[in-house]
Amino acid sequence: MISHTGSLFNDGPVRRVVETALRVQRSRGALDLGDELRRFVRTMCAADSSRWLVPVASVAALLDHTADLLRSKGPGFFPRTFAERLDEARDGVPGDDCLRTLAGLLRAVDQEPEAGYADLPLADWEVAARFPELVGFGANWAYGGEYSSLSDAVAAFVEAEHPFCSETFPRLVADAQAVLVAFPEPAALSANVTRWIPWVSHDALREVIRTIDGHMRTGH
Repeated sequence: MISHTGSLFNDGPVRRVVETALRVQRSRGALDLGDELRRFVRTMCAADSSRWLVPVASVAALLDHTADLLRSKGPGFFPRTFAERLDEARDGVPGDDCLRTLAGLLRAVDQEPEAGYADLPLADWEVAARFPELVGFGANWAYGGEYSSLSDAVAAFVEAEHPFCSETFPRLVADAQAVLVAFPEPAALSANVTRWIPWVSHDALREVIRTIDGHMRTGH
């Protein structure tokens, strides 16, 4: 009988680190493992809550523990999907050695200064993890061609979500404000965010904030 909880390996930080290694492996040299792990650590440390809940040191320890289990129990102890990911990501290296290497690299990155956006721009997966509400707004409201302008799309969004505004609006406004603060220059915004979320511009983000703020002041 398998004694572990499968979601420990099929979701959460262990999966994300293995997927990071797998993404690098599949890129055939286009991506650098060190850079991708720097992005991973930067994403983990982007919010105080995530640093409090899952420190990087804890993720490294989980990888070491998983390596111990793999050596003692074998691949059959793990969920099939996890074993398949690791088998591809390890590129011929023993799975437990691969996991311990990843743990060591994470510890090393955690001791370095946080990677800056000028030297290491946001990747597509990083933007999706950091600003999911902006990604979702684009997919649901900005890209379909249903509205002739962003203002119309934002107005339609506000109307559709009312009166459940407290459940959706704060997250979207927070994402918009975070991007404005982090990337005040057009070139930085383009290199880090707009390339992945095409509807985003400084003016568009301010429009979102202004419209939602106006609704919350007058409609609630």
